[in-house]
Parts: sequence; C-alpha cells; structure tokens
Amino acid sequence: MKKIGFLGYGEAGQAMAKSLLEKTEGLGIFAFDIAWDAQKAANHSAVTAIREAKEFTCSVAVIISVVTADQSIRAAESIAPFLSKGQYFIDGNSVSPGTKRATADIIHKAGAIYIDMAIMAPILPAGHQTTILLAGAQSEAIRGFFSELGFNHDWEGEEIGSASVVKMLRSVLIKGVESLICESMAAAEGLGLSQRILTSAGKTLGIDNMVGLADYVMERVAVHGRRRSAEMAEVAKTLQELGLSNDMAAGCATHQGRIADMTLGEAFVEGVPQDHLVLSALIRARQLDGQK
Repeated sequence: MKKIGFLGYGEAGQAMAKSLLEKTEGLGIFAFDIAWDAQKAANHSAVTAIREAKEFTCSVAVIISVVTADQSIRAAESIAPFLSKGQYFIDGNSVSPGTKRATADIIHKAGAIYIDMAIMAPILPAGHQTTILLAGAQSEAIRGFFSELGFNHDWEGEEIGSASVVKMLRSVLIKGVESLICESMAAAEGLGLSQRILTSAGKTLGIDNMVGLADYVMERVAVHGRRRSAEMAEVAKTLQELGLSNDMAAGCATHQGRIADMTLGEAFVEGVPQDHLVLSALIRARQLDGQK
C-alpha cells in the first residue's frame, strides 16, 4: 500500500486527500495538523489523523506539506528529527524561493529528499488534479509517483525555487486583483455604484461576468484572508529577493490581513455568501466603525 502524509490538513490537504481516495485504490492517507478541527475532519474522511509528529513522519513514505505560508519552515522543523533517508518531503506551500531553499536545507540535513511544489490554481474542485509545478532532484522517481496517482503536474527543473517563483509572481496579479475588487466595491456599494463600476471595468478588461468574479473573489478573501495575507508577505519577499520593488504585493498583504482581522465569517450563521453586495456593505460598515 502506498502511504501519503499531509502535513497540514486545511482546505488544500482535505481537497487533495478526498480526490485521491475517490480515484485511487490501495492508498493510505495520513494527516498531521496542530489544529484539532483538522484532526476531526480527517477522522470523518477515511484519512488517519495522527496527533504526534514522530508517529506521523514514521508512518509514510511521502509527505506533502500544505500549511499556511507563515508556518512553512516551522512545520518542516517539527518533523525533521524523525525523517529518514530516502523519504520524500513535497513542499506545496505558497512561499518565496528563498523560504523554499531554507526549508530544503532543513530536510536535506535530515537525509530526506526535498521537492518544490507550486499549486497553480484553486484547489477546488479538482483536488489533486489541480495543475501543479514541481522542481528538485531525482525527477524521474518523483514524476513517476505523481503520474501514477494522477496528479496534473509539470516539471520545472532541478533548481529549488523554480516552481515556487512562478506561483509567487502569479499571485502578485491574482491576489492583487482580489484586493482591488474588495477595496473598490467597499466604496462603491456605499454610493450605489457597484453595478456601474463592475460593468464599466468588465468592458475595459474584456471580462463578461465581472459581477460573478466580484462575488467569488470577495468570498475567498473573507474566508481565507489570513492565509492570503501570509502568502502575499512571501510574494513581497520574493520580489525583494529578485531586487525589485514590492509595493503592490506588500500592500496586498496588509489589505488581506485587514480583512481577516474583521472576522467577517462571524456575521453569518450558514457560511460566508458569494455576494459582493453583502460583503461590500459589511466591510464598509466595519471599517467605518473602526473595526480593522
């Protein structure tokens, strides 16, 4: 039986585990997450939840790390003492090439094999078949493993960080657009201009369904603002590593963190709605009330 471990069992880990179990026979999946809710989720999805780092690390041949960006190195450090020679550590976290290289040093010192993995699209609904990029040593073995399990992957080469830099630079654009829409709509809603602004922007940008886009991205920011803020801090670090300005990325990190601090989800009993008007009104109200 092939055994895979997810270090971190939030949205990404759960989505990949679910699709793997649906499409692959003879696969054992284990999860280790410091959050109790994640452990509980694992217990209800045919995934073995493990409470101790040593037990988790010794239970699997391949570990896929999908924690929040700000916990990336700490998560690797937590299992490094228990890694064995030849074990694979797949780093799927949204962090800078420099952070990936620092993590790789930790893994290599433990004798394990490090692979840089970048998840290049929303993890839902495709799960493990979402487009990913891989980079690192021993490409033939790990590519065979990913192909056998049906991962939708491309190979970027042996240089650690060559996969993550693609993800980081994409996030400048994608996460930046999210923040721009949130900021624009929070102001426009209060003046009754939301539809007018979105229609005009859609014509200029060649996007037919700007309303649908606003609904989608604002719900994503409301639910995952904290995670996105941590990722954008790593994006800003990436640009700094390249010797370039990072004004927009740093500003986006600040903005998404501010939205996260508003804890918008607490206002809804049945989950955050995909409705830009509702969310715009709430963001605007909380800002004007001084809740940042």
